[in-house]
Amino acid sequence: MKTLISSDVRLLADLIRKGGVVVFPTETVFGIGASSFNEEACKRIYKIKGRPSDNPLIAHFSSIEGIKSVCEVSEVAERLLCEFAPGPITLVLPKKNPNIFPKEMPTLAVRIPKNPVIREWIEECGSPISAPSANLSGRPSLTRMTDALRYFDGIVDGILVAEEPNLGIESTVVGLYEDPPVLLRPGSIESDQLKLFLPNLVLPNVITKSGEFIPPSPGMKYKHYSPQAHVKLLPSETFVSEFLQCGKDSKTAWIGFSFGPTVDDDKPTHKIDPIRMKLVSSNWEYSSALYAFFESCDQLGMETIYCEEPREKSGKEGLLNRLQKASEAN
Repeated sequence: MKTLISSDVRLLADLIRKGGVVVFPTETVFGIGASSFNEEACKRIYKIKGRPSDNPLIAHFSSIEGIKSVCEVSEVAERLLCEFAPGPITLVLPKKNPNIFPKEMPTLAVRIPKNPVIREWIEECGSPISAPSANLSGRPSLTRMTDALRYFDGIVDGILVAEEPNLGIESTVVGLYEDPPVLLRPGSIESDQLKLFLPNLVLPNVITKSGEFIPPSPGMKYKHYSPQAHVKLLPSETFVSEFLQCGKDSKTAWIGFSFGPTVDDDKPTHKIDPIRMKLVSSNWEYSSALYAFFESCDQLGMETIYCEEPREKSGKEGLLNRLQKASEAN
């Protein structure tokens, strides 16, 4: 298949209108999408990814008005959208248009991407875009155009060239289809921010194993975010001690805030290899770099990736969730 790779939103929108599948960047991660009103095109996404058929997609809109046209938007849902959208928040709402994918579900996960180019493209498409993250099912999401091209050039109909993701982890998902509201997936909008609008927000134990239920949101039921390498999530002190013992092993990779104490002249005790060791300065930088680092490690054939636990600061909630899922999946 010849894949159209272009920054022209009109050309990529024409592919969607013709029933095509397009990979596109958002502020969180890359998505792989089709028209929410084209069931066959949406089902093709599942085949491309190897995604379980009961793992729902998120419908991406260009405006709040578009969401209102297909969903019941309560007063609190509208307040959340006005506060956090466009941006990395997804709301699961009661559906009022039965023809939007997936037709068998009474709810729909919706969000508005922050990048104005992507919103322009969605508007040009003439329909919302149903999309999961652009990756193979269970693997880390993609945050670099080079990786999107490597996986999907020749596989999908088009790849939209626009600003690459900068947040690095998927959106926060809140279920507003029942009372009390539920945090279905942590992300860069944290529960403390949400509780200003949803004081009764429930933070459940997220289900990670298969069961006889249809999840209302991605990230609830199946293995996610895991590279091929074995991931070890360690407290800071253990991370440093393990690094000082095993850091020279060429089949190990490391990402964290510290790689050991310093000696005279402020030189590191252990040499830092920038190819397989990633030093970060904040939880936000960690989140932004994580999936790309996982992808690079797999390309290099790393066997073990050591990850330092996030700091007790802003940005911890979503990052810790992704690290735990990656480490539990091994």
